[in-house]
Amino acid sequence: MKKNILFIISGLLLIFFTSCNEKRTGIAIVVDTQSYNAAQYEIDNYANVLEREGLKPYLIVKDYPVPDSLKKDLILLYNLKIPIEGAVFIGDIPIVMTIDAQHMTSAFKMDQERYGLEVACVPTDRFYDDFDLVFDYIRQDSINKLKHYYSLNFESPQTLSPDIYSGRIKVPEVENKYELLKNYLKKVVEQHTTPNVVDEFFFFAGSGYNSESMVARLDEQYALEQQLPGYPKISFLDHSMERFIKFPYMTELQRNELDIGLLHHHGGEDTEYLSGWEKVDSYQNQIKQVQRYLRNRIYRAKKKGDAEVNKVKKDLMKKYKVSEDWFEGAFDPQIIKEDSIYNADLDLTLDDFAYYTPNARFVIFDACYNGSFHENEYLSGAYIFGEGKTVAAQGNTVNSIQDKWPQEMIGLLSLGMRVGEWNRRLCYLETHIIGDPTFRFTSIDPGFDIHKLSVTETKNIKLWKKLLKSDYPDVQCLALRMLYENYETKEISQLLLDTYKNSNFWSVRVKCLKLLSKINDANYIELLKLALFDEYELIQRFAVNMAGDNGSEDLIPSLVKLAFLNIPERVNFNYINNIQFFDSEKLVEEFDKQAKSVNFLVKPEETKPQIRKILESSGNRFHDVLKTITNPESTDKYRYFEIRTLRNYNYHLGVDEFLNFVENSTNQVHRKMMVEALGWFTNSIEKQKIIDFCNNLSNNNAEPEDIRQEAKKTVLRLS
Repeated sequence: MKKNILFIISGLLLIFFTSCNEKRTGIAIVVDTQSYNAAQYEIDNYANVLEREGLKPYLIVKDYPVPDSLKKDLILLYNLKIPIEGAVFIGDIPIVMTIDAQHMTSAFKMDQERYGLEVACVPTDRFYDDFDLVFDYIRQDSINKLKHYYSLNFESPQTLSPDIYSGRIKVPEVENKYELLKNYLKKVVEQHTTPNVVDEFFFFAGSGYNSESMVARLDEQYALEQQLPGYPKISFLDHSMERFIKFPYMTELQRNELDIGLLHHHGGEDTEYLSGWEKVDSYQNQIKQVQRYLRNRIYRAKKKGDAEVNKVKKDLMKKYKVSEDWFEGAFDPQIIKEDSIYNADLDLTLDDFAYYTPNARFVIFDACYNGSFHENEYLSGAYIFGEGKTVAAQGNTVNSIQDKWPQEMIGLLSLGMRVGEWNRRLCYLETHIIGDPTFRFTSIDPGFDIHKLSVTETKNIKLWKKLLKSDYPDVQCLALRMLYENYETKEISQLLLDTYKNSNFWSVRVKCLKLLSKINDANYIELLKLALFDEYELIQRFAVNMAGDNGSEDLIPSLVKLAFLNIPERVNFNYINNIQFFDSEKLVEEFDKQAKSVNFLVKPEETKPQIRKILESSGNRFHDVLKTITNPESTDKYRYFEIRTLRNYNYHLGVDEFLNFVENSTNQVHRKMMVEALGWFTNSIEKQKIIDFCNNLSNNNAEPEDIRQEAKKTVLRLS
């Protein structure tokens, strides 16, 4: 292998020479010196197997002092005659910790001022794979020298559009880390050379996820059957099927035949939260459950001392009106042991990998923090570095929203798309491939290379128009995405609306809804009216959220009509949250109009007043927020809190007042916060008003520089 190496960049940039052709692409393999010295044979074998697959490997062995240097080298490789399509980061490669970019995450909105740089940052490799993003260097971490803090520049693009894919092969900080790395790379090479189509698929639904809606689970199964070509076996587990679902769950993921695991649950850096506390059906068990809960509260208080125990016990007795007898056993060693075992059996942690060997080749963690590669040990890392056959995972470095589409275009994996490229097409700031991003399954259709088309034919409009008629729904989705990126807005808008109306594929209709939401025109409102009543629970759930994000009064009749119908739990949860972004008086007025003709309710005399009351009170929270922000008597603390609330709650009806606040407030901190908060009104009916205001603000030389910069950033975000 060494004989084929040529140094072409200062440091140790190594290029492997092979035959080239016009459409060939490469892969950057970036590894630190110590990891390469420890696993040179395995890394060279990995590069060789990628070369045999048609990728040109560019091996960079270098200890980068700062992330900027690595990014420059990646851009250089991207602009060669044989450009890279992705990058693999092996070992101790610098980790970028970002602030001022939370709007590019799915859900992360931690207060940077309150919690500080180290806590409120987002670890992300979008720094490396999205070349257009501009970050300002802050400093290196004082303890973990791999970590470097950056702020997203106010003039940078404010949305993600990665140019390449990437993946992290970062070994946990354990004594035998290099042995783990070598064993992992051997496993990767073996999987690359073993033909394997996607014929075994598993998805799991954990406690408290998506309101535990069984309609959502049933619909997901049907959608997957449409999306995954070749009719693979799809198995399913719900946390409610067993008291301790952990053990059937582990058994399923250990099956040698399993290809993909899609895991819906809550998570932490070192934990998969699988089961909730038991839903009991007898008085005796209910009493036991309450006692266990009370004891757990005491266990937590005990860590802070006896005074805290007495305080917590007293508070609980008052709150739940129970006597001291209910805490019996809280200090009994045997009961403490039983409670500890009970709690441990609810969830899966790093400790369980002593006897747990997952074999799913690719695992998708639809959970918070399971992809925290910046930690010394992390959950998804335990999956890929275990003795099983798992070679790659998709995981999040911070918290992740529940209402997203984790199986978006998942059918492309069955057609041979590399997992890194799949992730590139749908990632958030926090979403990463852990392990080998070049891994792919054997295509169910060997004559059709969707990966190559996705990488090299992005501008081929004629091709993507043709693929709109593909038999594979997720190929249609990719075609719509490509046409969206290349078409004129008016033309693609009409195409998306027409495709939604005519497609029987659920995933295609979701894709139309998501893409048209970015255009946010009259066709989008028309599509939303249809989507609110779609048969697919996910579309209906998205539509309710998107209606709230938009706030157009044209949606009120459809939203009120929906109030009379039985809707799934998660849709209902989102409905209650989103009607507050509309004028409650107009909601009630429309209700009174429609209620006269609604004749299918079983108990109309009870149901109609209940619905009316919900609509009538929907504006209460908005009026409280507006009052706190605009009232001169409000304290700075509460005004600060309510301005931050606008990041999650886009009250369109208050935009005029919010802009007036920016104009007239003398508190510069709050003014800047308000300008930043208005940058979250991405799909608001009032968006153009905000853009015009912030354009004027950014060009006003009398304004403080930080407010002008924030205004410019808001314009870029909304535009």
